[in-house]
Amino acid sequence: MGECPTPSIQGGNTETNSTVLDNVTLFAGSPAALQSTTNENVEKLKFIAYGIVSSVIIALGILGNSINLAVLTRPNLKGVTFVYLTWLAISDLMSLVVSLSSMFRLHGMQPRTYTAAVYYSHIEMPLVNAFMASSVFLVVALTIDRYFSVCLPTRFKEMHNSQRAKRSILAAYISAFILYIPICFQKKPVAVPVPFTDKIEYIACEYTPVASHTAFKAYLMVKEVIVRLGPVVLLAVLNTTIIITFRKTLSKRREMLSMPNANSATHQQRDGNKKYREEQRLIILLAGIVILFFISMTPAAILTILNSDDKEFNFGFQLFRAIANVLELSNYAMNFYVYCMCSSEIRRTFVALATCTKHTLYVSSASSKPSVESSNKY
Repeated sequence: MGECPTPSIQGGNTETNSTVLDNVTLFAGSPAALQSTTNENVEKLKFIAYGIVSSVIIALGILGNSINLAVLTRPNLKGVTFVYLTWLAISDLMSLVVSLSSMFRLHGMQPRTYTAAVYYSHIEMPLVNAFMASSVFLVVALTIDRYFSVCLPTRFKEMHNSQRAKRSILAAYISAFILYIPICFQKKPVAVPVPFTDKIEYIACEYTPVASHTAFKAYLMVKEVIVRLGPVVLLAVLNTTIIITFRKTLSKRREMLSMPNANSATHQQRDGNKKYREEQRLIILLAGIVILFFISMTPAAILTILNSDDKEFNFGFQLFRAIANVLELSNYAMNFYVYCMCSSEIRRTFVALATCTKHTLYVSSASSKPSVESSNKY
């Protein structure tokens, strides 16, 4: 099976990466069996990471996001918040569906025709990353919406409306796809002879004049700041502010509940405890979003900057690459399960849908009530 030629062969460049030099020096003084063992270990790693683990994650993610779409489009789940969640589920679902072809490539099982090489060179990476970026931007937009709900309730109605939501969603998709246009030129189809045969295969390989250009490397750095580092910082700041505001609001509410009228003391305390538990779950959800996003996106950001064809059989790098890819996939696969766990409204609708029972029509107050409680409808 043919592999990409080294960057120096592709581009006619005599410069080599220091990692390549280290590997050449190592193999020059080692038995050939050592290199063969390393290659076998890399192939085993790819099979476990992309053939088994990633396949399970993608399957669970596609199932979860498909259910999510079925639930979020029920008539009882109306409101701006659920519009954001619906399009977030679409982005996550498309990210996972397109990632299936990426898993075939990473596992070395992709078709090796010219048409497939064109797809993997110019379409696959921009497409899957654009959908992933749109998901990130939608999470940011949703967090900003909740920020106005909790921290700036006087401006909540101004920000929380269907027209603004549609504009935000459209902007998320347009900006994501425009951002990844340069990635279309990072690779090119290359004809590679199959060893010991007369066959020719076509695979997607780095186009060195573009991939090694200083401007392209600068673009990668800026892109990672926009797609990963920037959103991580913004989500951390916004959600920390939301959590602090929640705690202050809950503290004031407990003070009010501690001085009720005698006739309604028990009833108000019961309602207050129920609302406190619901809001506490939202606080946990907000913190979980930041932690999950940071853990899953940071390794992927580093991978994008370090990734190169000359590390194809570097076991340490391939191990890091596998972990980064699996973590990033998990972020897009877990959203439904997190939301379902933290939203009683979504849980009830899912149960009604799964059991084919009629759900009482309820229009979420999330679209009209500018208060801390409105964000509980997520």
